[in-house]
Amino acid sequence: MSGVSYIEKILGSRELLYTLLLLSVILPIIHPLGIPIEVSKRTRDVYSYIETNLRQECHVYIEVYYEVAARGELEPNLIALTKHLFDKNCKIVYGSLSAFGVIAFSLFRSMASDLFEDKVYGRDYVYLGYIAGGEAAAASLARSIKGTISVDNFGNRLEDLPLMKEVDKATDFNLVVIASSGTDVFAYYVRQWHTPYNVPLLFAALSVIAPSIEPFVGAKQAVGMLVGQRSAAEYEVLVGRLGLGIASMDAQSTSHMLIVAFIGIGNILYWGKRLSSRRGGGK
Repeated sequence: MSGVSYIEKILGSRELLYTLLLLSVILPIIHPLGIPIEVSKRTRDVYSYIETNLRQECHVYIEVYYEVAARGELEPNLIALTKHLFDKNCKIVYGSLSAFGVIAFSLFRSMASDLFEDKVYGRDYVYLGYIAGGEAAAASLARSIKGTISVDNFGNRLEDLPLMKEVDKATDFNLVVIASSGTDVFAYYVRQWHTPYNVPLLFAALSVIAPSIEPFVGAKQAVGMLVGQRSAAEYEVLVGRLGLGIASMDAQSTSHMLIVAFIGIGNILYWGKRLSSRRGGGK
């Protein structure tokens, strides 16, 4: 068997192609390569806003409103943002207007355990848990958190937590971050937190819903927006903590490069075979 025929036989193996493609996706996720990416203006503007406008030990409220299926896009953004906020010694109150936010927060904290190692629960951060009631609950929280619920997700009385003695209503927070896989909750916070109290909002959204909430950013009802894994990867670069965002970009790059390589090799072999056939008198 000639060398060309042997290569054709190998490349014609679907099992080999699928195995290489699978490895090109899995390996960069396990061990991120850190392939350089360009940071978009939108992501850099979000980073600059936090750097410029949030002082040390400021207070931030974060709405965790996404299901497990949306973790791949939203959790890396949430981790990178939390890293940035904790680097500035900001104190964070997390909450969820959706029941699946409780699971999302638990998974997020376990994936970002290094960020919470030096933080004290109740002093540096609090998780309120699931607050039922949709937009009505959002409005009630804006008026008074302790007037809406009395205990956090873990059964601690809010009045016993040092952080909750510092904040209680919308105007006590310097920034509100909404990480959501749905569109409704963004409107809740625009109507119930930003419009009546002028609290700055920052969005973290799935790529597929970004166009529907872009008008809020355009109307200056939100200071900015992070969209999908690409924004997460860019933000990870800015804060110096490479995670799932940059790993996902690496996986896309390596898999695309593999596909392009096989297309190129296939074309080379095809035209080489045709030229060889013509020289031999074939058609």
